Amino acid sequence: MGRSSCSTLLLLALFLLPAATGELDASANGEARLLFIEAGDEVIFSALAPTGASVEWDFGRDVTGPGSRWNSSSEVSHIIHAAGAYNVTCTATYGDGSVERQQLWVVASWEEPLDEPDANRPLFIALAGSELFMGGWLLLITWRLREEKSYL
Repeated sequence: MGRSSCSTLLLLALFLLPAATGELDASANGEARLLFIEAGDEVIFSALAPTGASVEWDFGRDVTGPGSRWNSSSEVSHIIHAAGAYNVTCTATYGDGSVERQQLWVVASWEEPLDEPDANRPLFIALAGSELFMGGWLLLITWRLREEKSYL
């Protein structure tokens, strides 16, 4: 098998494996493991943990500015402006001291808008050509009238 098919099989195996059986349920816009967005979209990270458990989000870097890497809310909203892959870890600490982690991936893509073809350019060329032709025709008629010295 080629390199591409091996990585495809690895990704399929990773995403088909059952999720952690703990009580933490973390998601990004409702997706449990992987979310694809356009750069500039809002992402809502939510964590459902039992009462008494503390939740902490680690975004791996300051996603929306200084001080935005860590958050201890059960629901966090970020607008991700930069394209790239973001590894987000949600950690739940239970009352008995046990810890459960769940990783999410957010992939933000950005495409440069394609230059639209100038639909008016052929029309402009046709109009400019017809104006030049009409201007030349009027000049010719005026010159002939002056030669004949006939005025209307």
